[in-house]
Amino acid sequence: MFSVKIKYIILIIICLVLVFSSVYIPAINVISTAAKPSVRLPIIMYHHVLKDRSRLGKYIVSPKEIEKDILYLKEQGYTTIVMEDLINFVYNKAELPEKPIMLTFDDGYYSNYTYVLPLLEKYDCKAVISVTGDYIDKSTAEGELNPAYSYLTWDLVKELVQSPYVEIQNHSYGMHEICERKGCSIMKGETYEEYSKEMVNDVGKLQDAIEEKTGYRPTTFTYPYGFVCIECNEILQKMGFVATLSCYEGVNILTGKKDELFELKRFNRPSGISQKKFFEKFNQ
Repeated sequence: MFSVKIKYIILIIICLVLVFSSVYIPAINVISTAAKPSVRLPIIMYHHVLKDRSRLGKYIVSPKEIEKDILYLKEQGYTTIVMEDLINFVYNKAELPEKPIMLTFDDGYYSNYTYVLPLLEKYDCKAVISVTGDYIDKSTAEGELNPAYSYLTWDLVKELVQSPYVEIQNHSYGMHEICERKGCSIMKGETYEEYSKEMVNDVGKLQDAIEEKTGYRPTTFTYPYGFVCIECNEILQKMGFVATLSCYEGVNILTGKKDELFELKRFNRPSGISQKKFFEKFNQ
């Protein structure tokens, strides 16, 4: 009789444990998922890369400085990503590395191919190169390439598109200048319709050219000189762009929302500053 009572009590305890587990465990999973921290993404902005020390400055760094940057970031546990990785994180819930970072190069200098690509291959890193269509056409027509001043040609752009280490993005066809129109921003007195037509004709021209020459269509627009306007963002989205790179400075805090992909912040990397001093901005 006593043993029957014990068995009965044990059976009741087992049932309670099973019921409690079926209710409580899912609750833990939901809280854990909801409490997942946001992603911190620093993006570095480079331009020209030269060995001539007399020309180094705010927008020109040396190949050695690029290499030291890459080594420092690896030592700090960072993993390079490109816009495709970031877009998949937002749109397809893909995972990002624990400490992601993005290396971007503006304008499409030939020096990016000469000096940067070998470093990316050597250290298994990725980078985004935003090209300007007018520069590519002129460089292609000239034929002779010099890393001191030339830009990429269409053949080189196609080669970079096929590289697993480089992602090509749109930096406008002919709006990379400061004149009456500052970069690609709307001009005073210009109607929305007029401005929209100019943007589609210019930015769309480069989109079509890249797709025709390489079979790839960029997803991201990089603002020339960082000039941004509300109308521009709206038109770019209508054109099919899902992200933009700005010149605003700061670390991007991403939670997976689509609008967070627009006006992504970047840190311009000048020459002459140590890796520790420059990259400490990420923690501010």
